Amino acid sequence: MKIIVLYGVGEVGKRNEALKIRKQFSPDNTTQIDLKGAPLRELEMQLASPSLFITDSRLIVVENVPDSLDLQKISGDSGLTLLIVANSPKAESTLLQSAKKSAAKLLLFEGEKELTAFPFLDALIEKKKVSFMELHKLMSEYGGIYTLTMVYYLLRRNLLPLPSSDFMRKKILSQKEKYSPQDWINLYRQTLETEFKIKSGLMTEDFGLDFLTEKFTGVTRGV
Repeated sequence: MKIIVLYGVGEVGKRNEALKIRKQFSPDNTTQIDLKGAPLRELEMQLASPSLFITDSRLIVVENVPDSLDLQKISGDSGLTLLIVANSPKAESTLLQSAKKSAAKLLLFEGEKELTAFPFLDALIEKKKVSFMELHKLMSEYGGIYTLTMVYYLLRRNLLPLPSSDFMRKKILSQKEKYSPQDWINLYRQTLETEFKIKSGLMTEDFGLDFLTEKFTGVTRGV
């Protein structure tokens, strides 16, 4: 089993790298587990029970991994890649120490190098017209699918428990004041529909993300 651990405060870099890794595997051979809402037993079951009908390499993506996870105590078949998207565990944590002993590939992402996406995300959630300008700057550098990934990150950031950082906690609370629970449901649905239409060829990336930005901001581009 091959193990890759993405960690650090750089959420943009982690998501971008995870997306690149996922593209190497068929969606049918990819499983995603969020340990914030699922027991560790689910991961163990996925590792121990490969499908008899899958002959290609498999990918298991695990998010919100506890720092106490011991990677030396889990195992999988040789055709499996385990991708762990961690937060910011300390160097002496069981997760990182066991990753090194397991010969895992460790990739650290620093937050200060990842400023590109946040002007767009902040403008989008704050319903500013400048969102359109920031959107196309972001797409020209990273592309539409990456931009969609960051929109999902934005939605999760405002729905999951608040981070420990005082700055980010205050920022998120301020942004959330503008939205009702139903608003979040509608935006998630709209984002999912946009992704489906882009990947199905029903919309171009430019048109789909312009349209999605209109839904977030309530502003029509060019008006």
